[in-house]
Amino acid sequence: MRTGILLAGAILTFAGVARPALACEGTDVVFEDEFADDAGGWAIHKDVEVKDGKFTFKLPPDAMLADLNITYTVTDAADICSEAVWPDSSSAAVLGAGVLFWGEDNKNYFQFGVLNNGKFWIARRQDGKWHTIVENAESDSINTKPGQTNTLRVKADDGTAAFFINGTKVRELRGQAPKGGWRFGLSGDNFEKDKDARVQFKSVKVTD
Repeated sequence: MRTGILLAGAILTFAGVARPALACEGTDVVFEDEFADDAGGWAIHKDVEVKDGKFTFKLPPDAMLADLNITYTVTDAADICSEAVWPDSSSAAVLGAGVLFWGEDNKNYFQFGVLNNGKFWIARRQDGKWHTIVENAESDSINTKPGQTNTLRVKADDGTAAFFINGTKVRELRGQAPKGGWRFGLSGDNFEKDKDARVQFKSVKVTD
């Protein structure tokens, strides 16, 4: 996301349709975590904390952190939903919260996220380099106040991905999922140059 290169090749077309949709409509639950403990298969280290109903990214200044789930693999289509929460305290910092999908490893995945200034983005990390697909698009569906929650949803099929914010579809794209299965995850961004920040999530659910 830190670069503005348009991805060519895997991504072919976009459609900007906005209509309501329920979160995670799949019939079978593949994965669900409300973060009561840290046993959900996430990579835990000094900048990630999972406990007491919260997944927390402890973000250094001007940093982005991503966490692909280690123990679960999606083999086909999937509906991914997550509730992201802005910090309770008011801050001038621009923060981002995202969902990762079509992930192969820590250097290869797609990202869909919202910012606390009312904008969203879609990007791809390929061989460790960022390629921006949608950059800072405005959406009235995003809750921006401290303490507010945003439900992010990615409905990923074999060759398409649809993106929803709080039940409103904001974008759709055609692309190519990894062969042989893929991983999902979460991400946090801190655009403050001098201060640490925290971005939290209170649930993740994956259905098919």
